[in-house]
Amino acid sequence: MNSKQNRSVSIYFFVLRTWLEYLVISKIKKKFQTKSRYETSRIQFLKRKGKETKNLFFQLGGVYIKIGQFVSNLFHVLPEEFLWELQDLQDKIPPREFEDINKRWLSDYKKSMTEIFTDLDKTSYASASTAQVHIGYYNDKKVAIKTLYPGIEEDASRDLKTISRILWLIDRFVFKISAKEVNEQLHSMIRSELDLRSELKNLKYTKQLFALEKDFFFPNPIDELCNKHTLVTEFVEGKKIYELGNFESHTKKNPNLEKLVRAYILMIFEYRFFHADPHPGNLIFMESGELCFIDFGAVQSISEEETRILERILIGAMRKDYHLITESLFELGAVTESLSKEELIQIVKYSLEKLNRILDSTNHFRNIGLDTLRPAEDLRFLKEIQVSLKRLLSSLKLPPNFLSLHRVLALLLGNSSYLDPTRSMIDYAEKPFSQIVLKGSSLKKLWKDEGEEFITSLFSLPKEFNEFLYKWNRGEFQTPDSTRKEELRLKEIFTFGALGSIFFFFGMYYSEKLWKEPSILFYILSGLSFWTLAKSSLSYWKQK
Repeated sequence: MNSKQNRSVSIYFFVLRTWLEYLVISKIKKKFQTKSRYETSRIQFLKRKGKETKNLFFQLGGVYIKIGQFVSNLFHVLPEEFLWELQDLQDKIPPREFEDINKRWLSDYKKSMTEIFTDLDKTSYASASTAQVHIGYYNDKKVAIKTLYPGIEEDASRDLKTISRILWLIDRFVFKISAKEVNEQLHSMIRSELDLRSELKNLKYTKQLFALEKDFFFPNPIDELCNKHTLVTEFVEGKKIYELGNFESHTKKNPNLEKLVRAYILMIFEYRFFHADPHPGNLIFMESGELCFIDFGAVQSISEEETRILERILIGAMRKDYHLITESLFELGAVTESLSKEELIQIVKYSLEKLNRILDSTNHFRNIGLDTLRPAEDLRFLKEIQVSLKRLLSSLKLPPNFLSLHRVLALLLGNSSYLDPTRSMIDYAEKPFSQIVLKGSSLKKLWKDEGEEFITSLFSLPKEFNEFLYKWNRGEFQTPDSTRKEELRLKEIFTFGALGSIFFFFGMYYSEKLWKEPSILFYILSGLSFWTLAKSSLSYWKQK
Protein backbone atom coordinates (compact mmCIF):
# COMPACT_ATOMS: atom_id res chain seq x y z
CA MET A 1 0.00 0.00 0.00
CA ASN A 2 1.54 3.33 -1.06
CA SER A 3 1.48 6.54 0.96
CA LYS A 4 -1.38 8.00 -1.10
CA GLN A 5 -3.56 5.02 -0.21
CA ASN A 6 -2.44 5.32 3.41
CA ARG A 7 -3.96 8.82 3.61
CA SER A 8 -7.46 7.47 2.97
CA VAL A 9 -6.94 4.38 5.12
CA SER A 10 -5.78 6.57 8.04
CA ILE A 11 -8.94 8.65 7.83
CA TYR A 12 -11.30 5.68 7.48
CA PHE A 13 -9.66 3.88 10.39
CA PHE A 14 -9.74 7.00 12.59
CA VAL A 15 -13.43 7.67 11.87
CA LEU A 16 -14.40 4.02 12.47
CA ARG A 17 -12.49 3.88 15.75
CA THR A 18 -14.01 7.18 16.89
CA TRP A 19 -17.51 5.99 16.06
CA LEU A 20 -17.06 2.74 18.00
CA GLU A 21 -15.71 4.62 21.03
CA TYR A 22 -18.65 7.01 20.83
CA LEU A 23 -21.10 4.09 20.77
CA VAL A 24 -19.46 2.54 23.84
CA ILE A 25 -19.76 5.79 25.78
CA SER A 26 -23.24 6.81 24.62
CA LYS A 27 -24.93 3.40 24.54
CA ILE A 28 -23.16 1.28 27.15
CA LYS A 29 -21.34 3.41 29.73
CA LYS A 30 -24.27 5.81 29.92
CA LYS A 31 -26.46 3.04 31.36
CA PHE A 32 -24.03 2.24 34.18
CA GLN A 33 -22.83 5.75 35.13
CA THR A 34 -24.45 8.57 37.03
CA LYS A 35 -25.54 11.57 35.00
CA SER A 36 -22.64 13.75 36.19
CA ARG A 37 -20.08 10.95 35.69
CA TYR A 38 -21.36 10.30 32.17
CA GLU A 39 -21.22 14.03 31.30
CA THR A 40 -17.59 14.18 32.51
CA SER A 41 -16.70 11.11 30.42
CA ARG A 42 -18.42 12.57 27.37
CA ILE A 43 -16.55 15.89 27.62
CA GLN A 44 -13.20 14.14 28.13
CA PHE A 45 -13.89 11.97 25.08
CA LEU A 46 -14.75 15.00 22.90
CA LYS A 47 -11.63 16.91 23.98
CA ARG A 48 -9.40 13.89 23.38
CA LYS A 49 -10.91 13.31 19.95
CA GLY A 50 -10.46 16.98 19.11
CA LYS A 51 -6.73 16.74 19.86
CA GLU A 52 -6.37 13.48 17.91
CA THR A 53 -8.20 14.99 14.93
CA LYS A 54 -5.97 18.08 15.00
CA ASN A 55 -2.78 16.00 15.12
CA LEU A 56 -3.96 13.72 12.30
CA PHE A 57 -4.88 16.69 10.09
CA PHE A 58 -1.51 18.32 10.76
CA GLN A 59 0.18 15.03 9.80
CA LEU A 60 -1.80 14.64 6.55
CA GLY A 61 -1.67 18.35 5.71
CA GLY A 62 -3.12 19.94 2.57
CA VAL A 63 -6.88 19.75 2.21
CA TYR A 64 -7.32 18.12 5.61
CA ILE A 65 -6.06 21.28 7.29
CA LYS A 66 -8.49 23.35 5.24
CA ILE A 67 -11.28 20.93 6.18
CA GLY A 68 -10.25 21.19 9.82
CA GLN A 69 -10.41 25.00 9.60
CA PHE A 70 -13.87 24.77 8.09
CA VAL A 71 -15.14 22.22 10.62
CA SER A 72 -13.67 24.18 13.55
CA ASN A 73 -16.30 26.88 13.01
CA LEU A 74 -19.36 24.62 12.86
CA PHE A 75 -20.44 25.43 16.41
CA HIS A 76 -24.10 25.14 15.36
CA VAL A 77 -23.57 21.50 14.34
CA LEU A 78 -20.76 19.91 16.40
CA PRO A 79 -19.97 19.93 20.16
CA GLU A 80 -17.86 22.89 21.24
CA GLU A 81 -15.61 20.72 23.47
CA PHE A 82 -14.47 18.97 20.28
CA LEU A 83 -14.22 22.12 18.17
CA TRP A 84 -12.11 24.17 20.59
CA GLU A 85 -9.28 21.64 20.18
CA LEU A 86 -9.24 22.30 16.42
CA GLN A 87 -8.58 26.03 16.67
CA ASP A 88 -4.80 25.58 16.23
CA LEU A 89 -5.52 24.55 12.64
CA GLN A 90 -6.40 28.19 11.94
CA ASP A 91 -2.96 29.75 12.39
CA LYS A 92 -0.34 27.21 13.56
CA ILE A 93 0.34 25.31 10.34
CA PRO A 94 3.95 24.03 10.02
CA PRO A 95 5.75 25.38 6.89
CA ARG A 96 7.27 23.29 4.10
CA GLU A 97 10.86 23.38 2.91
CA PHE A 98 11.81 26.17 0.50
CA GLU A 99 12.94 23.65 -2.14
CA ASP A 100 9.40 22.22 -2.30
CA ILE A 101 8.00 25.68 -3.00
CA ASN A 102 10.71 26.47 -5.54
CA LYS A 103 9.66 23.45 -7.66
CA ARG A 104 6.53 25.32 -8.72
CA TRP A 105 8.53 28.26 -10.06
CA LEU A 106 10.96 26.03 -11.90
CA SER A 107 8.02 24.22 -13.49
CA ASP A 108 6.01 27.33 -14.43
CA TYR A 109 8.69 29.94 -15.23
CA LYS A 110 11.75 27.75 -15.93
CA LYS A 111 13.56 29.89 -13.39
CA SER A 112 14.31 29.58 -9.69
CA MET A 113 12.70 32.06 -7.30
CA THR A 114 16.17 33.38 -6.49
CA GLU A 115 16.61 34.35 -10.16
CA ILE A 116 13.32 36.29 -10.21
CA PHE A 117 13.39 37.95 -6.78
CA THR A 118 16.13 39.77 -4.92
CA ASP A 119 16.72 39.59 -1.14
CA LEU A 120 14.41 36.59 -1.08
CA ASP A 121 13.74 35.23 2.40
CA LYS A 122 13.76 31.43 2.15
CA THR A 123 12.09 31.17 5.54
CA SER A 124 8.32 31.04 5.23
CA TYR A 125 6.53 34.28 6.15
CA ALA A 126 3.17 32.49 6.43
CA SER A 127 2.01 28.95 5.73
CA ALA A 128 -1.55 27.90 4.95
CA SER A 129 -3.36 24.67 4.13
CA THR A 130 -2.72 24.78 0.37
CA ALA A 131 -0.03 27.42 -0.13
CA GLN A 132 2.94 29.20 1.44
CA VAL A 133 4.09 32.83 1.40
CA HIS A 134 7.67 34.15 1.13
CA ILE A 135 8.89 37.74 1.11
CA GLY A 136 11.28 39.21 -1.45
CA TYR A 137 11.84 42.19 -3.77
CA TYR A 138 10.79 42.53 -7.39
CA ASN A 139 11.89 45.63 -9.35
CA ASP A 140 12.94 47.20 -6.02
CA LYS A 141 9.44 46.74 -4.58
CA LYS A 142 8.82 44.55 -1.54
CA VAL A 143 6.38 41.79 -2.48
CA ALA A 144 4.50 38.86 -0.93
CA ILE A 145 4.93 35.66 -2.97
CA LYS A 146 2.17 33.06 -2.54
CA THR A 147 2.81 29.62 -4.06
CA LEU A 148 0.68 26.47 -4.09
CA TYR A 149 2.33 23.35 -2.71
CA PRO A 150 3.47 20.96 -5.48
CA GLY A 151 1.05 18.04 -5.91
CA ILE A 152 -1.66 19.65 -3.79
CA GLU A 153 -4.24 19.34 -6.60
CA GLU A 154 -3.97 15.54 -6.84
CA ASP A 155 -4.03 15.13 -3.07
CA ALA A 156 -7.05 17.43 -2.82
CA SER A 157 -9.08 15.52 -5.40
CA ARG A 158 -8.47 12.21 -3.66
CA ASP A 159 -8.98 13.60 -0.15
CA LEU A 160 -12.29 15.26 -1.06
CA LYS A 161 -13.68 11.93 -2.24
CA THR A 162 -12.72 10.37 1.07
CA ILE A 163 -14.28 13.22 3.05
CA SER A 164 -17.49 13.04 0.98
CA ARG A 165 -17.94 9.37 1.91
CA ILE A 166 -17.23 10.06 5.58
CA LEU A 167 -19.69 12.94 5.73
CA TRP A 168 -22.36 10.71 4.22
CA LEU A 169 -21.68 7.97 6.79
CA ILE A 170 -21.81 10.42 9.71
CA ASP A 171 -24.99 12.03 8.43
CA ARG A 172 -26.62 8.64 7.80
CA PHE A 173 -25.61 6.65 10.87
CA VAL A 174 -24.35 9.01 13.62
CA PHE A 175 -26.17 12.37 13.63
CA LYS A 176 -27.46 14.87 11.08
CA ILE A 177 -24.86 17.39 9.91
CA SER A 178 -26.43 18.63 6.64
CA ALA A 179 -23.84 16.52 4.81
CA LYS A 180 -24.90 17.53 1.30
CA GLU A 181 -24.65 21.28 2.00
CA VAL A 182 -21.38 20.95 3.94
CA ASN A 183 -19.89 18.79 1.18
CA GLU A 184 -20.89 21.22 -1.59
CA GLN A 185 -19.44 24.13 0.37
CA LEU A 186 -16.17 22.27 0.94
CA HIS A 187 -15.77 21.33 -2.74
CA SER A 188 -16.50 24.89 -3.85
CA MET A 189 -14.08 26.37 -1.33
CA ILE A 190 -11.23 23.96 -2.13
CA ARG A 191 -11.63 24.30 -5.92
CA SER A 192 -11.44 28.06 -5.60
CA GLU A 193 -8.35 28.00 -3.38
CA LEU A 194 -6.50 25.64 -5.72
CA ASP A 195 -6.60 28.15 -8.57
CA LEU A 196 -4.85 31.37 -7.61
CA ARG A 197 -6.26 33.02 -10.73
CA SER A 198 -9.59 33.02 -8.88
CA GLU A 199 -7.97 34.76 -5.92
CA LEU A 200 -6.45 37.36 -8.26
CA LYS A 201 -9.87 37.96 -9.82
CA ASN A 202 -11.51 38.26 -6.38
CA LEU A 203 -8.85 40.72 -5.22
CA LYS A 204 -9.29 42.97 -8.27
CA TYR A 205 -13.09 42.84 -8.05
CA THR A 206 -13.16 43.73 -4.34
CA LYS A 207 -10.63 46.50 -4.94
CA GLN A 208 -12.97 47.90 -7.59
CA LEU A 209 -16.01 47.71 -5.28
CA PHE A 210 -14.21 49.68 -2.56
CA ALA A 211 -12.70 52.23 -4.96
CA LEU A 212 -14.58 55.15 -3.37
CA GLU A 213 -14.01 54.05 0.25
CA LYS A 214 -11.01 55.88 1.72
CA ASP A 215 -10.65 53.75 4.89
CA PHE A 216 -9.78 50.49 3.15
CA PHE A 217 -6.77 49.26 1.20
CA PHE A 218 -6.22 46.23 -1.04
CA PRO A 219 -2.71 45.26 -2.24
CA ASN A 220 -1.82 45.75 -5.90
CA PRO A 221 -0.95 42.51 -7.74
CA ILE A 222 2.11 41.99 -9.95
CA ASP A 223 0.19 40.61 -12.94
CA GLU A 224 3.14 39.19 -14.88
CA LEU A 225 3.97 36.87 -11.94
CA CYS A 226 0.44 35.62 -11.32
CA ASN A 227 -0.92 32.36 -12.70
CA LYS A 228 -2.86 29.31 -11.52
CA HIS A 229 -0.14 28.31 -9.04
CA THR A 230 1.39 31.67 -8.01
CA LEU A 231 0.15 35.05 -6.81
CA VAL A 232 2.47 37.98 -6.19
CA THR A 233 1.28 41.27 -4.66
CA GLU A 234 2.89 44.28 -3.07
CA PHE A 235 3.77 43.71 0.59
CA VAL A 236 1.66 45.78 2.96
CA GLU A 237 3.31 47.08 6.14
CA GLY A 238 1.19 47.29 9.26
CA LYS A 239 0.05 45.51 12.40
CA LYS A 240 -2.10 42.44 12.88
CA ILE A 241 -4.95 42.48 15.39
CA TYR A 242 -2.95 40.88 18.20
CA GLU A 243 -0.13 43.41 17.72
CA LEU A 244 -2.37 46.42 18.39
CA GLY A 245 -2.42 46.14 22.16
CA ASN A 246 -5.34 46.50 24.52
CA PHE A 247 -8.16 48.96 23.97
CA GLU A 248 -10.55 49.47 26.89
CA SER A 249 -12.03 52.93 26.50
CA HIS A 250 -15.42 53.54 28.07
CA THR A 251 -15.87 56.88 26.33
CA LYS A 252 -15.18 56.15 22.65
CA LYS A 253 -15.29 53.26 20.22
CA ASN A 254 -12.27 51.55 18.71
CA PRO A 255 -11.80 53.12 15.23
CA ASN A 256 -10.17 49.93 13.89
CA LEU A 257 -13.19 47.84 14.84
CA GLU A 258 -15.55 50.47 13.41
CA LYS A 259 -13.81 50.13 10.04
CA LEU A 260 -13.89 46.33 10.15
CA VAL A 261 -17.62 46.16 10.92
CA ARG A 262 -18.45 48.82 8.33
CA ALA A 263 -16.46 46.89 5.71
CA TYR A 264 -18.52 43.75 6.24
CA ILE A 265 -21.85 45.54 6.23
CA LEU A 266 -20.82 47.07 2.91
CA MET A 267 -19.69 43.71 1.53
CA ILE A 268 -22.79 41.77 2.59
CA PHE A 269 -25.62 44.27 2.14
CA GLU A 270 -24.33 46.70 -0.48
CA TYR A 271 -21.96 44.70 -2.69
CA ARG A 272 -23.30 41.19 -1.89
CA PHE A 273 -19.75 39.86 -2.25
CA PHE A 274 -17.69 39.30 0.87
CA HIS A 275 -14.27 38.21 2.09
CA ALA A 276 -15.12 34.93 3.86
CA ASP A 277 -11.99 34.51 5.98
CA PRO A 278 -11.47 37.52 8.30
CA HIS A 279 -9.18 35.73 10.74
CA PRO A 280 -6.54 37.98 12.40
CA GLY A 281 -3.78 36.97 9.96
CA ASN A 282 -5.74 38.36 6.99
CA LEU A 283 -6.32 41.83 8.47
CA ILE A 284 -3.59 44.46 8.49
CA PHE A 285 -4.02 47.83 10.21
CA MET A 286 -1.76 50.30 8.43
CA GLU A 287 0.01 53.33 9.91
CA SER A 288 -2.05 55.54 7.59
CA GLY A 289 -5.19 54.40 9.42
CA GLU A 290 -6.44 52.21 6.57
CA LEU A 291 -7.58 48.63 7.05
CA CYS A 292 -6.02 46.22 4.54
CA PHE A 293 -7.51 42.85 3.59
CA ILE A 294 -5.28 40.09 2.25
CA ASP A 295 -5.86 36.51 1.04
CA PHE A 296 -8.92 36.41 -1.20
CA GLY A 297 -8.94 32.65 -1.67
CA ALA A 298 -12.17 32.34 0.31
CA VAL A 299 -14.87 34.72 -0.88
CA GLN A 300 -18.61 34.31 -1.23
CA SER A 301 -21.39 36.06 -3.11
CA ILE A 302 -24.93 36.38 -1.82
CA SER A 303 -28.04 36.89 -3.93
CA GLU A 304 -30.24 39.96 -3.80
CA GLU A 305 -33.11 37.82 -2.49
CA GLU A 306 -30.96 36.35 0.30
CA THR A 307 -29.76 39.82 1.24
CA ARG A 308 -33.34 41.07 1.37
CA ILE A 309 -34.36 38.21 3.68
CA LEU A 310 -31.32 38.79 5.89
CA GLU A 311 -32.27 42.47 6.16
CA ARG A 312 -35.78 41.47 7.23
CA ILE A 313 -34.38 39.16 9.92
CA LEU A 314 -32.20 41.93 11.35
CA ILE A 315 -34.99 44.51 11.14
CA GLY A 316 -37.28 42.02 12.86
CA ALA A 317 -34.70 41.58 15.62
CA MET A 318 -34.42 45.35 16.12
CA ARG A 319 -38.23 45.70 16.29
CA LYS A 320 -38.66 42.49 18.33
CA ASP A 321 -40.97 41.26 15.60
CA TYR A 322 -40.69 37.51 16.19
CA HIS A 323 -43.27 36.71 13.50
CA LEU A 324 -41.25 38.56 10.84
CA ILE A 325 -38.05 36.74 11.86
CA THR A 326 -39.80 33.37 11.82
CA GLU A 327 -41.40 33.93 8.42
CA SER A 328 -38.06 35.09 7.01
CA LEU A 329 -36.25 32.00 8.31
CA PHE A 330 -38.82 29.73 6.66
CA GLU A 331 -38.63 31.78 3.44
CA LEU A 332 -34.86 31.44 3.49
CA GLY A 333 -35.17 27.68 3.82
CA ALA A 334 -33.09 27.73 7.01
CA VAL A 335 -35.69 25.69 8.92
CA THR A 336 -37.49 22.54 7.78
CA GLU A 337 -41.14 21.79 8.40
CA SER A 338 -40.23 19.37 11.20
CA LEU A 339 -40.35 22.49 13.39
CA SER A 340 -43.71 24.26 13.47
CA LYS A 341 -44.10 28.02 13.08
CA GLU A 342 -45.40 28.36 16.65
CA GLU A 343 -42.41 26.44 18.04
CA LEU A 344 -39.93 28.56 16.05
CA ILE A 345 -41.60 31.78 17.22
CA GLN A 346 -41.11 30.69 20.84
CA ILE A 347 -37.46 29.77 20.19
CA VAL A 348 -36.75 33.08 18.40
CA LYS A 349 -38.43 35.06 21.19
CA TYR A 350 -36.49 33.19 23.89
CA SER A 351 -33.18 33.59 22.01
CA LEU A 352 -33.55 37.33 21.49
CA GLU A 353 -34.66 37.94 25.06
CA LYS A 354 -31.69 35.95 26.36
CA LEU A 355 -29.32 37.82 24.04
CA ASN A 356 -30.63 41.14 25.36
CA ARG A 357 -30.19 39.96 28.95
CA ILE A 358 -26.60 38.97 28.24
CA LEU A 359 -25.86 42.28 26.52
CA ASP A 360 -27.41 44.24 29.41
CA SER A 361 -25.64 42.29 32.17
CA THR A 362 -22.19 41.89 30.57
CA ASN A 363 -19.55 44.61 30.60
CA HIS A 364 -16.67 42.51 29.23
CA PHE A 365 -17.19 40.44 26.08
CA ARG A 366 -13.86 38.60 25.90
CA ASN A 367 -13.90 34.94 27.00
CA ILE A 368 -17.56 34.87 28.01
CA GLY A 369 -17.95 31.84 30.26
CA LEU A 370 -20.64 29.23 30.74
CA ASP A 371 -21.83 31.05 33.87
CA THR A 372 -22.99 33.85 31.53
CA LEU A 373 -24.27 31.70 28.67
CA ARG A 374 -26.00 29.15 30.97
CA PRO A 375 -26.67 26.44 28.39
CA ALA A 376 -28.70 24.47 30.98
CA GLU A 377 -31.35 27.20 30.74
CA ASP A 378 -31.65 26.58 27.00
CA LEU A 379 -32.19 22.86 27.51
CA ARG A 380 -34.85 23.51 30.17
CA PHE A 381 -36.62 25.92 27.81
CA LEU A 382 -36.63 23.39 24.97
CA LYS A 383 -38.00 20.78 27.35
CA GLU A 384 -40.81 23.15 28.41
CA ILE A 385 -41.95 23.67 24.81
CA GLN A 386 -41.46 19.97 24.08
CA VAL A 387 -38.76 20.40 21.43
CA SER A 388 -35.77 18.09 21.75
CA LEU A 389 -32.29 19.40 20.98
CA LYS A 390 -31.91 16.64 18.38
CA ARG A 391 -35.10 17.71 16.58
CA LEU A 392 -34.04 21.36 16.71
CA LEU A 393 -30.61 20.64 15.18
CA SER A 394 -32.06 18.33 12.53
CA SER A 395 -34.56 21.04 11.51
CA LEU A 396 -31.82 23.61 10.80
CA LYS A 397 -30.69 23.68 7.19
CA LEU A 398 -28.64 26.75 6.40
CA PRO A 399 -28.12 27.58 2.70
CA PRO A 400 -24.49 27.17 1.54
CA ASN A 401 -23.83 30.93 1.50
CA PHE A 402 -24.94 31.20 5.10
CA LEU A 403 -22.42 28.59 6.21
CA SER A 404 -19.76 31.08 5.06
CA LEU A 405 -21.64 33.88 6.82
CA HIS A 406 -21.64 31.79 9.99
CA ARG A 407 -17.86 31.47 9.77
CA VAL A 408 -17.49 35.20 9.09
CA LEU A 409 -19.68 36.09 12.07
CA ALA A 410 -17.77 33.73 14.38
CA LEU A 411 -14.43 35.26 13.34
CA LEU A 412 -15.76 38.82 13.58
CA LEU A 413 -17.07 38.15 17.08
CA GLY A 414 -13.62 36.92 18.09
CA ASN A 415 -11.94 39.97 16.53
CA SER A 416 -14.49 42.27 18.16
CA SER A 417 -13.98 40.82 21.63
CA TYR A 418 -10.23 41.43 21.31
CA LEU A 419 -10.32 44.90 19.74
CA ASP A 420 -12.91 46.21 22.22
CA PRO A 421 -13.94 43.81 25.00
CA THR A 422 -16.12 46.43 26.71
CA ARG A 423 -18.72 46.68 23.93
CA SER A 424 -20.66 44.15 21.90
CA MET A 425 -20.34 43.99 18.13
CA ILE A 426 -23.99 45.10 17.97
CA ASP A 427 -22.90 48.49 19.35
CA TYR A 428 -20.54 48.84 16.39
CA ALA A 429 -22.98 47.50 13.78
CA GLU A 430 -25.99 49.67 14.64
CA LYS A 431 -24.82 52.93 13.03
CA PRO A 432 -23.36 51.56 9.74
CA PHE A 433 -26.36 49.22 9.36
CA SER A 434 -28.70 52.20 9.63
CA GLN A 435 -26.60 54.27 7.21
CA ILE A 436 -25.87 51.57 4.62
CA VAL A 437 -28.88 49.26 4.75
CA LEU A 438 -31.71 51.50 5.93
CA LYS A 439 -30.21 54.55 4.19
CA GLY A 440 -30.81 56.67 7.26
CA SER A 441 -34.41 57.86 7.06
CA SER A 442 -35.01 56.56 3.56
CA LEU A 443 -38.54 55.16 3.89
CA LYS A 444 -38.67 55.09 0.11
CA LYS A 445 -36.08 52.31 -0.03
CA LEU A 446 -37.98 50.29 2.55
CA TRP A 447 -41.17 50.75 0.54
CA LYS A 448 -39.53 49.50 -2.64
CA ASP A 449 -37.95 46.54 -0.86
CA GLU A 450 -40.87 45.43 1.27
CA GLY A 451 -43.97 47.06 -0.22
CA GLU A 452 -47.17 47.20 1.75
CA GLU A 453 -46.11 44.40 4.11
CA PHE A 454 -43.29 46.40 5.71
CA ILE A 455 -45.24 49.65 6.03
CA THR A 456 -48.30 47.90 7.41
CA SER A 457 -46.13 46.05 9.91
CA LEU A 458 -44.29 49.23 10.82
CA PHE A 459 -47.55 50.95 11.79
CA SER A 460 -49.25 47.81 13.08
CA LEU A 461 -51.85 48.04 15.84
CA PRO A 462 -50.85 47.34 19.43
CA LYS A 463 -50.74 43.61 20.16
CA GLU A 464 -53.59 43.68 22.69
CA PHE A 465 -55.85 45.64 20.33
CA ASN A 466 -55.04 43.29 17.44
CA GLU A 467 -56.06 40.33 19.57
CA PHE A 468 -59.24 42.16 20.60
CA LEU A 469 -60.28 42.79 16.96
CA TYR A 470 -59.34 39.23 15.95
CA LYS A 471 -61.52 37.68 18.65
CA TRP A 472 -64.34 40.15 18.01
CA ASN A 473 -64.34 39.30 14.31
CA ARG A 474 -64.51 35.55 15.08
CA GLY A 475 -67.24 35.96 17.69
CA GLU A 476 -64.90 34.81 20.44
CA PHE A 477 -64.88 38.03 22.40
CA GLN A 478 -66.56 37.74 25.78
CA THR A 479 -68.57 40.81 26.82
CA PRO A 480 -66.95 42.37 29.91
CA ASP A 481 -68.70 44.33 32.58
CA SER A 482 -69.92 47.81 31.69
CA THR A 483 -66.92 49.67 33.15
CA ARG A 484 -64.45 47.49 31.30
CA LYS A 485 -66.50 47.80 28.11
CA GLU A 486 -66.42 51.58 28.38
CA GLU A 487 -62.62 51.57 28.86
CA LEU A 488 -62.16 49.40 25.78
CA ARG A 489 -64.41 51.68 23.72
CA LEU A 490 -62.36 54.74 24.76
CA LYS A 491 -59.12 52.91 23.89
CA GLU A 492 -60.62 52.00 20.53
CA ILE A 493 -61.55 55.63 19.84
CA PHE A 494 -58.10 56.87 20.83
CA THR A 495 -56.27 54.20 18.79
CA PHE A 496 -58.20 54.79 15.55
CA GLY A 497 -57.90 58.57 15.98
CA ALA A 498 -54.12 58.29 16.33
CA LEU A 499 -53.83 55.86 13.41
CA GLY A 500 -56.03 58.03 11.19
CA SER A 501 -53.84 61.05 11.91
CA ILE A 502 -50.61 59.13 11.24
CA PHE A 503 -51.88 57.64 7.98
CA PHE A 504 -53.22 61.04 6.81
CA PHE A 505 -49.84 62.67 7.54
CA PHE A 506 -47.97 60.09 5.42
CA GLY A 507 -50.60 60.38 2.69
CA MET A 508 -49.90 64.14 2.46
CA TYR A 509 -46.14 63.55 2.69
CA TYR A 510 -46.03 61.16 -0.28
CA SER A 511 -48.56 63.25 -2.20
CA GLU A 512 -46.16 66.21 -2.01
CA LYS A 513 -43.36 63.91 -3.21
CA LEU A 514 -45.58 62.93 -6.20
CA TRP A 515 -45.26 59.32 -5.11
CA LYS A 516 -48.66 57.98 -6.06
CA GLU A 517 -48.92 54.38 -4.79
CA PRO A 518 -48.04 54.85 -1.10
CA SER A 519 -49.98 58.15 -1.02
CA ILE A 520 -53.18 56.41 -2.14
CA LEU A 521 -52.63 53.55 0.29
CA PHE A 522 -52.14 55.85 3.28
CA TYR A 523 -55.20 57.96 2.34
CA ILE A 524 -57.30 54.77 2.16
CA LEU A 525 -55.97 53.61 5.55
CA SER A 526 -56.65 57.07 6.97
CA GLY A 527 -60.21 57.02 5.66
CA LEU A 528 -60.87 53.58 7.12
CA SER A 529 -59.43 54.64 10.46
CA PHE A 530 -61.53 57.84 10.67
CA TRP A 531 -64.65 55.94 9.56
CA THR A 532 -64.10 53.40 12.36
CA LEU A 533 -63.40 56.30 14.74
CA ALA A 534 -66.75 57.91 13.85
CA LYS A 535 -68.57 54.61 14.22
CA SER A 536 -66.99 53.91 17.61
CA SER A 537 -67.68 57.48 18.82
CA LEU A 538 -71.34 57.21 17.81
CA SER A 539 -71.67 53.86 19.57
CA TYR A 540 -70.01 55.27 22.69
CA TRP A 541 -72.32 58.35 22.65
CA LYS A 542 -75.45 56.13 22.38
CA GLN A 543 -74.17 53.96 25.21
CA LYS A 544 -73.67 57.01 27.43
